[in-house]
Amino acid sequence: MWRSIRRASRIDVLLEQRDGRLLMLVRDDGVGGADAALGSGLVGLTDRVEALGGSIRVFSPRGKGTQIAVELPVELESTQPAD
Repeated sequence: MWRSIRRASRIDVLLEQRDGRLLMLVRDDGVGGADAALGSGLVGLTDRVEALGGSIRVFSPRGKGTQIAVELPVELESTQPAD
């Protein structure tokens, strides 16, 4: 993945909280071809996301950039005083 980001001219990051989950989308216009089997760091990233109870999807066709979508559970703290 690092090689893909280095050759990107644009990186977009979208964060959204919905239904008790944090949704994150990271997309670049780099060279693509990110592959966990090639030691790209995606294995460690997947381990961390799954350890937090989340999921990750990677779409990275060669020549088309990389898109990583992550969903994580979120516990929001209430700003209201307890009764």
